[in-house]
Amino acid sequence: MSNLNYKIGKAPEEEHLMLDFEDSLTRTVEERIELGLIPIKLPLFNDASYRVFTTMQEYRTWAERTLPRYLGYYRSNG
Repeated sequence: MSNLNYKIGKAPEEEHLMLDFEDSLTRTVEERIELGLIPIKLPLFNDASYRVFTTMQEYRTWAERTLPRYLGYYRSNG
């Protein structure tokens, strides 16, 4: 991340990928992890500090009714 390359015009895609790759080699593991994590606000999870369920079935029912399907909290039919 310390080297900057300036070019006039648009670089070919292969050259752009190579520059990105070379840039990534200069990063530490901590920097790679930090850049790889994307903070996501999940209102259904983050709106309450905690939830209490008496049974796993109660939790699964809540998750199926409340959480978006793309999060993966649903029962497969197979």
